[in-house]
Amino acid sequence: MITDKTYQVEQAKIEQLFQEAGWKVELVPNYERIERVAERAMFENVMRDTTTFIFMSFGTVIHGMVGAAFGCVVGADDIDYKA
Repeated sequence: MITDKTYQVEQAKIEQLFQEAGWKVELVPNYERIERVAERAMFENVMRDTTTFIFMSFGTVIHGMVGAAFGCVVGADDIDYKA
């Protein structure tokens, strides 16, 4: 795993190489891109959670509908199945 100290050392080496080549690189954050990435990540997270909820609960809904159609109550302790 890369630590902050290792990252800073490598970044200094890279900056030194660019300076030797005569290139001046200024890091300017692109806030529009950061915003797009954050929005897309949030959208994907919401979509994943929504589809997981829908498909995980789909079986429970079908089970409840079949139980209601045949007149059984799921989870009741006083059901007499012999009657």
